[in-house]
Amino acid sequence: MNQNYDPSDRSVQIVIPGDVLSTNVDSIRAAIFDAIESDEALQGGYERICLDLTAAKMIDSAGLNLLVSVLKVAKSRQASVIAKITSPHIQRTFSFTRLDKLIQVEKAETTTA
Repeated sequence: MNQNYDPSDRSVQIVIPGDVLSTNVDSIRAAIFDAIESDEALQGGYERICLDLTAAKMIDSAGLNLLVSVLKVAKSRQASVIAKITSPHIQRTFSFTRLDKLIQVEKAETTTA
């Protein structure tokens, strides 16, 4: 999982390598929280948590729970959460659960090989 703090725009950027499911949510949670609780990010005072979910096609209830946890941390630090997605399934899930009202969703174009 690729993660970094960008001091130029005060954001923590995390690339999620695939689906966010109960089978892998613990490792994704650890990576996200390692990134947002790193010394560099905390000292820099991040304003945005950017989750790149473009490789994900599915997110289950455990994944949604993780996103709510990230939202709570962001809110406690007056930061916003941005999710970059390509999957129409994830878009529908965000809409159905109203997470799209709490998380800024950036719809990315899918690439074809």
